[in-house]
Amino acid sequence: MNNKRTFFGIATKGRFMHRDPDGFELYMIQFEDGKEMQIEIKPFSKRRTSKQPGEITNFNGYYWKFIVRAVADEMGELNQDYVHGLIQVSTGNFKVSSKGDKIILGTNKMTGSEFADYCSRARMWASQELGLFIAEPNQTEGYYDL
Repeated sequence: MNNKRTFFGIATKGRFMHRDPDGFELYMIQFEDGKEMQIEIKPFSKRRTSKQPGEITNFNGYYWKFIVRAVADEMGELNQDYVHGLIQVSTGNFKVSSKGDKIILGTNKMTGSEFADYCSRARMWASQELGLFIAEPNQTEGYYDL
């Protein structure tokens, strides 16, 4: 029996607030008292693919595995979140505050096509500024489920 299930929530004042607390409680009741459990908490990541027939890639996985990793390796940077921010600023994915500061817009609200366009801009930037060749998604056969 597969007892694995994903629950979603938000961090609020150092606590995990379930989006469906009743569903979580109903799910947990199936386990006997004293059963050892493991809970993994990680930031939510939008897949940007519905895994429907005809879709050939998970752009989010492609972005982190091929684009961010290649840029980080080229720069000798270990912090991939930093590289992600650098790519966003370098490709124009920011707005300017009234004080003139660049505020990164993030990628999590982009649609699949917007994110594909962003990946294309990131590849072009890496090529022009760093001299990196980064394969396009259709050139990464065997890495679709990143």
